[in-house]
Amino acid sequence: QHADLKLAIPAIIFGAVGTCGQRCTSTRRLIIDEAIYDEFVPKIKKAYESLTSRIGHPMEANTLIGPLIDGDAVENMLHTLSEAEKQGGKRLCGGEILSGEHFDTGTYITPALVEISADAAVVQHETFAPILYLMKYGTLEEAIRINNHVPQGLSSAIFTDNMKESERFL
Repeated sequence: QHADLKLAIPAIIFGAVGTCGQRCTSTRRLIIDEAIYDEFVPKIKKAYESLTSRIGHPMEANTLIGPLIDGDAVENMLHTLSEAEKQGGKRLCGGEILSGEHFDTGTYITPALVEISADAAVVQHETFAPILYLMKYGTLEEAIRINNHVPQGLSSAIFTDNMKESERFL
């Protein structure tokens, strides 16, 4: 609720897709205050939809998103998106394999946004792919519980201008 979205959205996008989801510290879950959720989601969706022009060869200067590591990673991403939908998730965008002259390997895929419950089983597993799960929280304590309720070790961040929230999160 106290986040500067003009700063948060670019940071979130880079954290979620800058390495195409292929590192254990990629942003995978976005836990959003329900007070700003309806304002925030269209903004992040619009930003994600604009990323297609930034997908390409990793050595090109304008590229933000390179390929997944191999065809198995693509299949794993598509399987995970299917599982998320079976578990009540709603894909807002992404998950399309790109084709054409620059994308002949079949490993270039658009990053996906999925609205889903924090309790969905698929959210509890790491998928090394550019999938960002969006989930709501009501109180900071609930957000911290959601954040900590996965078996993996975590790299986490909070976007807030409220020092008390920041201290509590830490």
